[in-house]
Amino acid sequence: MLSERKRSVLKAIITEYVNTAEPVGSRALARRHNLGVSTATIRNEMADLEEMGFLMQPHVSAGRIPSDYGYRFYVDHLMEHDQLTYSEQDLLNQLVYIKSLEADMVLATASRLLSQLSNYVGLITSPRIHTGRLTAIELIHLSRRLALALFFTDNGQVENRVLVLPPEVESRHIESLAAYFTHRLAGRPMEEITGQLLDELYSELLEDHIQNHDFISRIAQALMNWLKSGGRSRVFTGGAHNILGQPEFQDVEKVRHLFALFEEEALLLQLLQREPGITITIGQENRLPVMQDCTVVSSTYTVNGKSTGTVAVLGPTRMDYAHVISVLEHLTGCLEKAFSSHDDEDRQQDAVF
Repeated sequence: MLSERKRSVLKAIITEYVNTAEPVGSRALARRHNLGVSTATIRNEMADLEEMGFLMQPHVSAGRIPSDYGYRFYVDHLMEHDQLTYSEQDLLNQLVYIKSLEADMVLATASRLLSQLSNYVGLITSPRIHTGRLTAIELIHLSRRLALALFFTDNGQVENRVLVLPPEVESRHIESLAAYFTHRLAGRPMEEITGQLLDELYSELLEDHIQNHDFISRIAQALMNWLKSGGRSRVFTGGAHNILGQPEFQDVEKVRHLFALFEEEALLLQLLQREPGITITIGQENRLPVMQDCTVVSSTYTVNGKSTGTVAVLGPTRMDYAHVISVLEHLTGCLEKAFSSHDDEDRQQDAVF
């Protein structure tokens, strides 16, 4: 599709533009890149690349910048592998050693490290709750009308919801309810906790324990509706302020809409539902208008062999793609180790000895 010379010119332009954020001219390419041709030849190649849709000229007198199509060709055909430095690897490797903390703590730390090493926005979804086994359900009486419901899984995840209580409910009532559900459900994989199973438990609960307590049945129903949903993943966002340092985002209105997106967790979860492996969406390949000046590079991570969450970087289309991909690949490996039940067993054995 492109001659070797045109490939070299396009690659040099993208490298230059990523580093400078300034439109690239033929003189800069001839001076800084060993292309082995004259500036006149470079200008001709740039004109051809623009005509073919790989480059754009933002102003008549300016140099060229890559188009979304140019970035896509670069990512698919020209990009070279990037190797993380030892210090970058060490920084990410620390995630493995904080795995004894709650999963949310690991993911919050991971999103900050991701933004730090990429200089863009780091986005990480928590493991989908249906991948683990339920270990316990707790109901904590916060006040006369409020209770905190929590369920825990063996992959370290904690899900919580605040329930509004009828005024006549006492602490002993909700403690008994939590103990009942824990006794009947602990050890089950989340995907086995189906609506049918919960309906059966609910019927038994009403018949055996609380047939005279309608207010307890309402709490049990609310708790079951939550369990039927399988919990919900969270999105951990790190380094949103990095957007402000990018020349492409000096327009206050553009930044305002982007920051509003970061607050829409349900929408972010939908956007971050990705196929396994590395996925790159560039500029107008993104469905949302607010993201069409952005690139999202993502990778899925697994827990016990199942693809359960997404790690992503959001930044301008003028992105250091190779470095971002290397960061994501190393980070996903660290998360998989941190959440591996095999590693947990090894750690427990080490503790015994």
